[in-house]
Amino acid sequence: FRSPPESCPEIAEWLSNLRLTQYTSCFQQGGYRFLKDCKDLTEDRLLMLRVLPTGHRRRILRSLEALGVKQESEEEDDKSPGSRNARRKPLPHPRHIFLKDIKRGASFQHPPPNERTDIPLSTHTSSSSGGSSSDESFSASEIPSDWEISAEGPTPSSTGVEEPLYSVTEDESGFHGEMVENSIYEGQEILKGPKGPKLTRSYRLRHRPVPEIPSQIAALLQDRKKAPKPIESKKKPCPPAPAVPDPYEEEYSTLEECFASDPADALGGVAITELPDISPYACFYGAPKHPVLKVGWLDKLSPQGNCVFQRRWVKFDGESLAYYNNDKEMYSKGMIFASAIRQVRGLGDNKFEVVTLLRTFVFRAEREGTTSASLSPLCCKRSDSLLLLHPSSTNKRGLLELRGYKGRVLVSLAGSKVRLCKTEQDYNAGLAIAEVELTAANIRDVDRKGFEVNTPFKNFCFVAESEQEKEEWIEAVQESIAETLYDYEVAEKIWFNEANRSCADCHAADPEWASVNLGVVICKKCAGQHRSLGPSLSKVRSLKLDSSIWSNELVELFLEVGNRNANSFWAANLPLEEDLYSGASAEQRATFIRRKYRERKYRRVLEGFQDLEQLNQALCEAVESADVLQTMALVFSGADVMCATGDPTYSTPYLLAQRAGQKLQMEFLHQNKLSDFPSLEPWSDNASLSDASLFMDGFLYISSGLDMTRRWCTLEGGFLSYYESERSPSAIGRVDVTEVVSMTLNNELLVSGRAVFTVELYLQTERLLTVGAETQETQHDWIQALTKCFVPAKVEGFVRKDSELIGRLHYKEGHDLYHWRLGWFMLEGSALHFSPGEEEGEEEVLQLKQLQELTVSTHTEGEDKIQVLLMVECGRTVYIHGFSKMDFTLWRSAITLAAGTDGKALSDQQLTKNGVPIIVDSCIAFVTQYGLCQEGVYQRPGDPDRVALLLEEFTADARNVKLREKEHQLEDVTDTLKSFLSQAEDALLTKELYPYWVSALDEKDENRRVKKYSTFIENLPKINRSTLEALLQHLYRIQQCSHLNRMPSEKLASVFSSCLFQTQGQTPQEISVVRDLINNYVTIFSFSPAGDLIFEVYLEKREPENCCLIKVSPSMRPTELAETALSMKNIKFDAGDCWTTFEVIENGELERPLHHSEKILEQVLEWSTLDFPSSAFLIIKKFAQAKEARKSVKGDHLKFSDGSSKLLSGHKFQDKYVVLRSEKLLLYRDIKSAKAEKVIQLQCAKCYLD
Repeated sequence: FRSPPESCPEIAEWLSNLRLTQYTSCFQQGGYRFLKDCKDLTEDRLLMLRVLPTGHRRRILRSLEALGVKQESEEEDDKSPGSRNARRKPLPHPRHIFLKDIKRGASFQHPPPNERTDIPLSTHTSSSSGGSSSDESFSASEIPSDWEISAEGPTPSSTGVEEPLYSVTEDESGFHGEMVENSIYEGQEILKGPKGPKLTRSYRLRHRPVPEIPSQIAALLQDRKKAPKPIESKKKPCPPAPAVPDPYEEEYSTLEECFASDPADALGGVAITELPDISPYACFYGAPKHPVLKVGWLDKLSPQGNCVFQRRWVKFDGESLAYYNNDKEMYSKGMIFASAIRQVRGLGDNKFEVVTLLRTFVFRAEREGTTSASLSPLCCKRSDSLLLLHPSSTNKRGLLELRGYKGRVLVSLAGSKVRLCKTEQDYNAGLAIAEVELTAANIRDVDRKGFEVNTPFKNFCFVAESEQEKEEWIEAVQESIAETLYDYEVAEKIWFNEANRSCADCHAADPEWASVNLGVVICKKCAGQHRSLGPSLSKVRSLKLDSSIWSNELVELFLEVGNRNANSFWAANLPLEEDLYSGASAEQRATFIRRKYRERKYRRVLEGFQDLEQLNQALCEAVESADVLQTMALVFSGADVMCATGDPTYSTPYLLAQRAGQKLQMEFLHQNKLSDFPSLEPWSDNASLSDASLFMDGFLYISSGLDMTRRWCTLEGGFLSYYESERSPSAIGRVDVTEVVSMTLNNELLVSGRAVFTVELYLQTERLLTVGAETQETQHDWIQALTKCFVPAKVEGFVRKDSELIGRLHYKEGHDLYHWRLGWFMLEGSALHFSPGEEEGEEEVLQLKQLQELTVSTHTEGEDKIQVLLMVECGRTVYIHGFSKMDFTLWRSAITLAAGTDGKALSDQQLTKNGVPIIVDSCIAFVTQYGLCQEGVYQRPGDPDRVALLLEEFTADARNVKLREKEHQLEDVTDTLKSFLSQAEDALLTKELYPYWVSALDEKDENRRVKKYSTFIENLPKINRSTLEALLQHLYRIQQCSHLNRMPSEKLASVFSSCLFQTQGQTPQEISVVRDLINNYVTIFSFSPAGDLIFEVYLEKREPENCCLIKVSPSMRPTELAETALSMKNIKFDAGDCWTTFEVIENGELERPLHHSEKILEQVLEWSTLDFPSSAFLIIKKFAQAKEARKSVKGDHLKFSDGSSKLLSGHKFQDKYVVLRSEKLLLYRDIKSAKAEKVIQLQCAKCYLD
């Protein structure tokens, strides 16, 4: 113990440390400014200071004793050098069971002078070698339990002779004198020295010895009960036990004082039952009952001033004058506090008045003597109450509506009482309607703004102005009710470990709850979430209310472990960003605590254990040692507390710990005997097992028609059940999660003005259930748990944070288009992942932005017609259909939306397989086919309206926009391409790199400039890089034909510089950069000048449904083109089939089969020399005459046409006689002609078939 400091702290600081700041004003008004002023503070004085709750008074007095303020003058002689030592670990002291019969005589402080104290200690103390006075040593009964006492052998007297223990049975004397030792701290070194520390009053109350009843008293007790004579004690005389001077001798009588005179005289006029009864556990809760000084009927003058007296039942208890409608009521109609009374004077005619600052109350008695009797106690008590003129500090105060009362009342919550006043003015003046004692009350939530305080006599229903204010009142009243029941003894001992002074989960200060099996001390808010884990995972107890369960072993276990050591396992791998803070919401707490303890996501992984058997074996070894932390880690990792040890005598770990004498191990195993922690594999990346997450509970929003209602939900055994509240015994709805076929994720709705993150569950019964969470973290946890119930373990990886839709569908793909299979699909952005869910199946991905075809069609399956969604991507074809129409509609809408254009950024566009926006690719292909040789291409403006319409069509669905010469003008297409590049979200060359592009011009050497350009292009986003490559390839091809279109690189750079940089106007620097890029395209991208082009290729007939868009590379040959087209149309062909690519010109009048060695792209680029390039196209069909064409034809009649004869003759082709001779083709007018009209060298000729 320590003496008070020289400079005493102020009362306010001291009360703040005790969490009793509400009494600061009371102490200051009572003249208490410093701690030294509280030296003579007593229970009665605290009552006068309006400290009403017993727990508060006890806390104040204990603190004063611990600080050494009380009895300061008497301590000075007893101080020893050891009294200023550093604070030692507080020890649970032994408690003893006293007389059970409440009608016993008394319990006393000290044993009789010549009698030995009967204490059943199994301890041994060594006698002092030297003689020591009784003032300088402790008796065995008064040695604190934190000093070492040997447990070997009995306690000898000073003579070394063991004496029998005297006891009197309850039947014989009514006194149960046996004491039960509960000390847990053993084996510590005894404190030696001439003097010991002074024992506090609370310590003496808990640990004073229970004396043996003297024979005289025993005889008296026997006479009272007419019981047989008790057995005489056979004790040998022994010297008196040494004693410590007791500073509290004046407060508590001892045996010597009570029976110093003749016992018969001592009991002469006083019954045994009237002797004081003092017990270590003696306390009462709530405010003391003030004795009623005066009570009776009086007439009270009506406050309306109409001179009408009303009969009232009036009580005065020294604190207040209260009047009631009748003598049966428990709550007054009005109250006048004694501190508010200024004057009491008689008026004659049996009347008297009570004067306050605000009002004057007039009363009338029936008789004159009654008036005098009423005035006397009022006048006496008025002066005593002047000190407490102002009401004590309140916990909460405010205006509330009281149902059944006119208007609102001022409600003041102070300590354990609720005071009701009409106005704030009445409250300040000391006037009230009634006071409600909360000691035996409880509070109940009634409706959105209402709450009810229930007492044994009446219910008070209050209505607040808002829901938040109601919650604040409920919390304040609950705390006041609980405060009257609090016992801080256990909490103060647990808090001695500094790590236990903050919550193990959210780090809130001074936590008042604990999970006794997990070994963590937690705050009130986290305790509520621990309860939701269930008792098999966390057993929650209060440090202040559940004092009966806190054995000394359990207290020492918490002191030994502490929150820091416990979190060394539970939070060993906790990321800083995921840690909980004290201001977290209930949803955040629930999520964190579930992850921490149920899923054990952050736990420390134990190395070297491969199975449960090894864990159990390690547990059996650990419980025999003192290492409780290792035992905790093994149990929380899945070791079985009740596992077989292999020893028939000590068959469980608990018995092994008992054999080894490990009390803390025994206590921990006892607290976890019903705990259920599944084993965890240390090699698993996931901290939780699937089974560990299959149970969840918490509040969710459940769809009910068009509304979302907050319900308590549980997920257990594959069923999602929802209840009216967490206390409801039966569910109002239940869903079998295994019937879910699809689940949409990451939706957000507004419910009652707040964001709710929803999940939609589509069931096989075509039912839709929508559930919502209050935070994204909670939503993600529920999604993880729900998907474990219906998604196979192989595809659980589909459930990613950015997933939007997951479910099962029927599908078939390119290599097997005849059989439907069941697969699992997950939509993430624009990527569609799918897997058969089988062991041999692999996950595949469709890039929806790069789909070449996305159509819906109707198929007939047996007698049913089903809707099928067709997706074609990079030559791969996938068909899907759902379990129901609702399910299919969900997937079709989601895929269509993901595959469409959803913004102005390049990455938001529909793309080709090369990652180029379709709008760019289509415009380039059209200009290449129809404008490559057009003079002034990209310079002639298009129609703004048609350009805007075309741009809108591409934005809506670029995949289905087909540019055709008859429908679209070349100028409109070129302007559409330039507008798209100008209006994109960011410049193609990016605004961020603009200074670098321009600064490259400072380099005069072109080769060095090109290297810098290449470096900048490598730093572009991937889609920008691929788009720039396609555009520059196109512009390079345009300038290669500048002799025809008059568009050299300078003009093209002037047109496109503002588009590529998205700048206003044109600058020489921008034009120079674009010109360099066009001219050096081949060097920069290391490609052939002839790049890929997309062409329309028809299969057998030139019809829209037979059209295929095929990317033609510079090296593609006719055979490869034919195979590609047949694969896209899913047509099987044999090696004997002679499928050939035909070039068709002149609107279909001429065609020729391309030779297998010809390059497609080179032939197509020559169409620009035709009069009508748009009339040319490619078609794939069988060529049955291929073999016959190899035979030499000598001569025959054929039709001939050339450009010169087209205008002179009436029709194009003329009949000629053609002779093939010596690699020459000779044309004659007819078969009789001798001279050929025309000779054609076949080395440079192309043959077309009519």
